[in-house]
Formats: sequence, structure tokens, C-alpha cells
Amino acid sequence: MNFSEEWESVYRVGAHMSVWPWSDLVSFVHRHAKPADGFRRVLEVGCGAGANIPFFLKLGVDFYGIDGSPEIVGMLHKSFPQLRDNIVLGDFTQSLPFAGQFDLVVDRASIPHNTTAAIQRTFWMIGNQLRPGGKFIGIDWFSTAYPDSQWGVALDSHTRASMPQGQFVGLGAVHFSDKQHILDLLHEAGFQVERLSHKTVETAIPAGATTAGWWSFSAVKP
Repeated sequence: MNFSEEWESVYRVGAHMSVWPWSDLVSFVHRHAKPADGFRRVLEVGCGAGANIPFFLKLGVDFYGIDGSPEIVGMLHKSFPQLRDNIVLGDFTQSLPFAGQFDLVVDRASIPHNTTAAIQRTFWMIGNQLRPGGKFIGIDWFSTAYPDSQWGVALDSHTRASMPQGQFVGLGAVHFSDKQHILDLLHEAGFQVERLSHKTVETAIPAGATTAGWWSFSAVKP
């Protein structure tokens, strides 16, 4: 599996256990993929600790998830027993083991913990799993506004690993995108981009804190 052992170790010690839905994902779904508009069968790629699951359950959609961590999938099966058959352990860069097509696929900063080649493969599989007119929403993809994009060991022109400092220490591969790169990834996989946004945060205090930046997008399968 491409899923890094670093993430399994992180989850085992109880770190990165986000449990509240990500506000930008909530906003993008309400703006671009409401259940009332036909987006009722939803797959979350890299569902992690399940932060977004209560949001989708509240919407009443048919939710599915995949994650590469045995620790986290076991925890989700206990937390959401009604979804035991819908949340699976697997490497989403190699296979999406679900029957039928989805109306919506979402990712919140899971896919960009992979190399460019693995991301390209994942995008193609997502496109194959979506119905025509289905949408792919990606939230908080790391931007080259991060100085971290030049740190650590280069795995390819956009992916770093073995970060010496900062928030990505111990998290394996981290992929950083500029505007053209993220558009190229989506267009090469056959998607039409309906929205692409970029946000940056500059921390004033404490002094010396670095800039951070993220991309979010909504893309349509023609």
C-alpha cells in the first residue's frame, strides 16, 4: 500500500483525530453538490477519524468511505456501526473497491499525502467511479505558498518527504500544488473545473511563523 506507516503511528497515539466537519467542505457541498440536486451517493477518500461523517449523515446521503489505516477504520466501525459495510480499509491510490457509481466524491487533504504519480492514478479512478455529471470536491490541498514545499527530500517535482520541521514532520509524503499544476491534474483526468479557490494565512504572532496556503476545488465529470 502507498498509505504511509507514519499515519498509522500518528493515529495509534491519538494524534490528528479531527472530529468536527471541515467548514470549507460543508460550504462547498452546500454550494455545489446538495443532495436535493441529485448528489445522494457520496464517497469520502481518506476519511480519517470521521470528521465529515456526521455532516453527511445529517444530510441523509448514502455515505461510503475508504482509509488506509487499520486503526482508524476499526475506530470508525465502532463509532458508526450502521456504516460498517460502507467504510473499508484500502489503498485509494490503487483501488476503489465499491460497486456502482457515485454522485459525489470528496477529499479533505488526504490525497495530497502522495506522490504525483499516485495522485494521477487516484484521479483517474475517481473519474471512473463517478456518474456523468458527478462531482469531485477537494478541500485544503497544500499550496506552494508553504515554505515547506522546498524542505525535506524531493520525491518528485511537487512532493516532499522527511520534513525537518513544521506541521508535516512525521507525516510521510506531502504534495504541494500551484494553480497550473492542480488544473493540469484535474484536466488530464477528464474533469471540468467549476470552482478553484486559494487561501493563505500569514501568522503575525509569534514572530517567525511561516505562511500557509491551501487550494480547494469543485470539478465535474462531463
